[in-house]
Amino acid sequence: MIRVGVLGRHSLERAGVRQVIEEDSKIRVVGDDQIENARHVVRTARPDLLVMSHVSEDEALRTLKSLEALKAAPARIVLINRLSKSGTRRLLRGGAHGILLSADSVNHLAWAARAAVAGSIALAPEAARIVVDRYLQPSHAGEEAAVARARMTLLSPREHEILTLLGEGLSNPAVAEKLSISGHTVKDHIRAIYSKLGVDNRVQAAHMAWRAQYQDQDRS
Repeated sequence: MIRVGVLGRHSLERAGVRQVIEEDSKIRVVGDDQIENARHVVRTARPDLLVMSHVSEDEALRTLKSLEALKAAPARIVLINRLSKSGTRRLLRGGAHGILLSADSVNHLAWAARAAVAGSIALAPEAARIVVDRYLQPSHAGEEAAVARARMTLLSPREHEILTLLGEGLSNPAVAEKLSISGHTVKDHIRAIYSKLGVDNRVQAAHMAWRAQYQDQDRS
């Protein structure tokens, strides 16, 4: 028997979630309260799972954060009206064991509850698509970074130095003054940098340098 605590701002909203859950004979609601009383529900009802209905990702994150300090905190499924890519990642990193869209939760709550309590991550199709897309990105980003690193090796030490200054936003005259070289020399170096990197302007050149250094790392 899976013991569930239901949290939400409105009693009708919680009643709807409760009705869906209790249609499954293996799942029982043991607590039902306002979102701000999440810690109280955990302490008194001792649920295996919290199903938390939220209107926004930020609100859900605040609730998840409030549960961080609890020992043996239950699994947590977030029901939410809409999802963004960044919000989905933040909710998972914040401790959500499941993310479902409120409008479609009737179709997913039963299996999601079992999956979350078993230690898996239960995601609505929309959330799963965001996570899968994010998982696939590093492969493409890694290829871009490898190309950028290969092109960067073509630059001379002086060209590396000038590219760094361009990335910091310095103008050609400022670069010339900084390195004690003529403006014409700076222009010659910049033309060589563009040619070696396969770019047309300083913004693209700076982005190429960023790719070579950072794009392999996980981005938030």
